[in-house]
Amino acid sequence: MKAKTTYHIQNGSTGSWELKKEGADRATKTFDTKEEAYQYGRKVCDDNRPAELVVHQQNGQIEDRSLYNS
Repeated sequence: MKAKTTYHIQNGSTGSWELKKEGADRATKTFDTKEEAYQYGRKVCDDNRPAELVVHQQNGQIEDRSLYNS
């Protein structure tokens, strides 16, 4: 069974939003809006099952989690 990959949508250092794979040093991709990051993150998780998408608020607190299984 393939290990679950976790991605985070979080506020970037320049005021942008980023999709970042857990444990990575750099963002996978950056976006102007949180919604754009979320839509892209859903697609990435659909393509890389099993996966988890963790959405953070601007202050860093977790807002939502979604699991994408086999």
